[in-house]
Amino acid sequence: MKMKNLVVSLLALVVSSTQAQTLEESLLPICQKIDSAYTLPTLYAESAKLELLAAKWPNEWASNYYVAYAKAKLSYQEPDVKRKDLILDQADKYFEKLKTLKGDSCEKYVLAAMLTNARLAVDGKNRWKKYGDLFSEYLNKAKAFNENNPRIYYLKGASLFYTPKMFGGGPSNSKTYFLKAKELFDKESKASPLVPYWGVPANNYFLAECEKE
Repeated sequence: MKMKNLVVSLLALVVSSTQAQTLEESLLPICQKIDSAYTLPTLYAESAKLELLAAKWPNEWASNYYVAYAKAKLSYQEPDVKRKDLILDQADKYFEKLKTLKGDSCEKYVLAAMLTNARLAVDGKNRWKKYGDLFSEYLNKAKAFNENNPRIYYLKGASLFYTPKMFGGGPSNSKTYFLKAKELFDKESKASPLVPYWGVPANNYFLAECEKE
């Protein structure tokens, strides 16, 4: 009962706080928080807030984009394997809506790559072939639209970081991608969450891990 009351209170607070705001104003504090969040309670809470925004602005590219992004990130941290796929099923619903709306094509394929990699992470042993190939395909499509998008190199680096060294992965082989991403992140405008700029905290984390090698 306490958890139910907490959820109701959270939803009421979010609804009341966003009634007089634009989508951009409503997204800003949530995006700033979720970009550096790695704990389950925070990710679940921010994901719920984003779903409310998507309900309020159902036909906006950014509102659907960020729910899918948040749920992809949440799936990585969720320890229950069965729940991981359920979370990604929810993300896919928003991504399918996103594909019908006008928006940044490069970021669409970056998000597709992230969602695909999240599916792979659920069961890498049995999914690597199907989702590994799709992951590379989506990153290549994103690169064709904008080769200077730092999230392309961040995601590639993160994938390689967790790939065994015998298959060309590991920290030393992924570091180049994180350095490239950092260079592009430093040049990227962060004026508005309507133009995605997430990834800096995670990229910095991986760079620090690579330096330990």
